[in-house]
Amino acid sequence: MKKFTLFLSNICNSLLTKDVGLIPFVMQKYYNYSSSIITMHKEDNLIDNNIYLDNMPIELVLNEDYLVESLKKTDVLMLIGIYDFNLDIINKYKTINPKGTIYLKLDANRYWMNRLNQNIDPFIIETLKKCDLITVEDSKLQKFLNLNWGLNIQVILNGYYDFTPEKTVKYEDKKNTILFVGRVGSSDKANHILVEAFKIIQNKLTNWNLELVGTIEPAFLNYLNKCFEQNPNLIQKIILTGKLNKFELKKRYEKAKIFCLTSPCEACANVFSEAISNGCYLISSDVDGALDITNFGKYGTIMSANNEHTLSEILLKICTDDNLLKNNCINSQIYAQNNLKWIDICSKLNNLIIHV
Repeated sequence: MKKFTLFLSNICNSLLTKDVGLIPFVMQKYYNYSSSIITMHKEDNLIDNNIYLDNMPIELVLNEDYLVESLKKTDVLMLIGIYDFNLDIINKYKTINPKGTIYLKLDANRYWMNRLNQNIDPFIIETLKKCDLITVEDSKLQKFLNLNWGLNIQVILNGYYDFTPEKTVKYEDKKNTILFVGRVGSSDKANHILVEAFKIIQNKLTNWNLELVGTIEPAFLNYLNKCFEQNPNLIQKIILTGKLNKFELKKRYEKAKIFCLTSPCEACANVFSEAISNGCYLISSDVDGALDITNFGKYGTIMSANNEHTLSEILLKICTDDNLLKNNCINSQIYAQNNLKWIDICSKLNNLIIHV
């Protein structure tokens, strides 16, 4: 059995049920690897490892000798992102274990890569060429990087993994809900754009609700309270749910008709495939991965960021098109099952690793 190791500088509980934890977990559960995560720093309470990932080994790198021994035993080393510590690990691993395989998942967005490309260091390019497999989550970004860096980067989207038995979500069971899941009120999520858009059309969508799921930033809560003072009717229409476990969260996806993300910048958000796989119509700002994940607009609408008026028009159009939402509920689930399951994505990943 080959050893698959993910090296991270830091691991926290919230990452375990995203691509970070799910890739090594699925590679172990379905593709005959012995997986583990090694890290320089980890959160004290990694409870989701026990709940969802079968207590996959997560080991703290105590010193240089421990790191060297871990790298020697690793057949496939996975890294995430172009950071100095990962570049050092790439060179170290190829010195210690020249026959080993390096898989680098870029987890990139266009702004980061554009900045890096403007003053790309030849050392970085030469180090990246030592990787046996590099993947990115957006086809446009793939073409840009391959053209400018002379690499052979592959596209691997972020998928979904059902921790409960998979079932078909019926449109009749859905409610008139626009859903967001994430760090509610975080500056990089721009949730105020969604709230402002919903305010504009609230009188035209009298039977629709907006549900925000996740931990709430105090400043955003203050903003919402002011909104409620000015618009008392929104108190019953904007639902703050708080953070949920994966089982409860899936029920929220199943009940919602629309999922909306207004972030100005993302690297193929994990929530995209989770929403589509549960029959939600996706409305997203033009962030990396959004166009690919919607099958180039077939299962969603992509819009410019930071424009509540444009978003309000899109929401009004989609919310009042019952045929579109019903057809999307059926067809997006089929699309997700055929293209976005982590089990199948990791099968592709495994084949790429085998044939490098």
